[in-house]
Amino acid sequence: MGRMMTKADQVDPHSNQTWQTSVGQAVRDRNWQHLLGITQRWTQAQPSSVEAWQSLSRAHFEESRFTEAINAYAQVLRLVPDDPAHRVSAARLAIAAHDYGQARDYLDAAQQMGPASAELLYSLCRLHHLTGDLQLGEDYCRRAIAARPGFATAYVELGALCEGKLSDAEVDVIRQLFDNPAVHPEYRVMLGFTLGDALDRRNEYEQAFAALIKGNEINRQISEQEGLVYQPALIESELALLPDIFNDLVATPDTWSADHPCPIFVVGMPRSGTTLVESILASHPDVHGAGELPTLYDIHETLMAVARQQGIEAARNLVRHQAGAWRARYLAALPTTAGKTHIVDKQPLNFRSIGLIRLLFPDSPIIYTRREPLDVGFSIYRHKFAKDWPCAHRLADIGHYYRHHVHIVEMWQARHASAIHVVDHAALVDDPQCRIRELLDAAGLVFQPACLTPHKTRRPVATFSAVQVQRPISIRFSRRSHNYARQLVPLSNALRQTTEVITSCAAQPENRH
Repeated sequence: MGRMMTKADQVDPHSNQTWQTSVGQAVRDRNWQHLLGITQRWTQAQPSSVEAWQSLSRAHFEESRFTEAINAYAQVLRLVPDDPAHRVSAARLAIAAHDYGQARDYLDAAQQMGPASAELLYSLCRLHHLTGDLQLGEDYCRRAIAARPGFATAYVELGALCEGKLSDAEVDVIRQLFDNPAVHPEYRVMLGFTLGDALDRRNEYEQAFAALIKGNEINRQISEQEGLVYQPALIESELALLPDIFNDLVATPDTWSADHPCPIFVVGMPRSGTTLVESILASHPDVHGAGELPTLYDIHETLMAVARQQGIEAARNLVRHQAGAWRARYLAALPTTAGKTHIVDKQPLNFRSIGLIRLLFPDSPIIYTRREPLDVGFSIYRHKFAKDWPCAHRLADIGHYYRHHVHIVEMWQARHASAIHVVDHAALVDDPQCRIRELLDAAGLVFQPACLTPHKTRRPVATFSAVQVQRPISIRFSRRSHNYARQLVPLSNALRQTTEVITSCAAQPENRH
């Protein structure tokens, strides 16, 4: 492939055929870094090529670099300003970046340019789904399906909006699409989870789980094609490194100003109730719910890379020299909050970063969400997780990662027990009034009645729980895993190796000087 691109440069860099062939091969190989290199050179050779800029945007998108993807696609809009299909594609990128205002502008422009296409209707459905107008989202979804029967991703959206309550005809179409090898593998994965959810709603548990197995297997194959394989030893190495990195490091004093709200960190396993807790907090008039922010995760990954490659002392030196810059970087990256005094960062993986949080923001509340492990594991298994979750495709791997999470949180609780408020999901849904008052107190917030009815607070939610949090708090989805006791034996066996699931650890003095 490298030789092909060299030849293209030397012979005729303005000919599309070689570029297109190389791009097609990179896409088939799912080698997004290679695609990025090809398309960067293509856009340099042919800056007026719409296809080149679209391909560059795709390369950035597949690597979750949404800002760069949007910037590349802006060149498409510059070259072809009057094409409604390009406006719709730009809106899809904005939705992925959670920039819903920009997405709405693009879709409004597309509507003004011509008749509503199936893609436009589907994108309007996605926008209204994620911003909380569920009925309007469902209406647009059904219109998209009517405009294009067999529209795979529209059926996935319909399943999510209806929480699996689909008609016989709709389930039949989803089944046919899922079983069709000609359908794109990414779509088949989503259809498998949609089918599983619909069959679960009908109490057809055997068939539901069969769909989940097949969907996860396709998803695993896609991940492995991109080199994303679950590595238990790498995961376990983190626990060996973290305690020594943060031993006796000095915390940075908090000096808040009106320019930055105080972060509230909501951490825990995915599907453990982090979105519900964020919704409760974000219903408070002084709080902005920012969703899953990436900054602390990125800092943590940088730190762990140094620890693994250069050793503990190099990582400790990095923390000593970069703590102030990291704190400033985190605060600078926070979204604007229009006068709010607090902001919720509900990135679940920040459970790994509690030591870093205590170092950079020693007075920030940390809320840890806990839910029955089998329910957590099963909920992960029946959803299509992002590429950076290779553990999500196999039950035993989910159980292993859950153990890793337990051990890390136990370690942080032993060091910072008084700083971590635990919200048990079962207790929250059983007695929401009491538990919500405790939560607000732990977060340093004055009680507000609106926090008792978070489903009435309209705000964007870009997680699997986007529909659930628009409903009143209930036990509807609790203990769902119990219908699959036999099928979940691999998960149960992996979880049995877990130490007592985090209840309370003996409080130890914090290392704050």
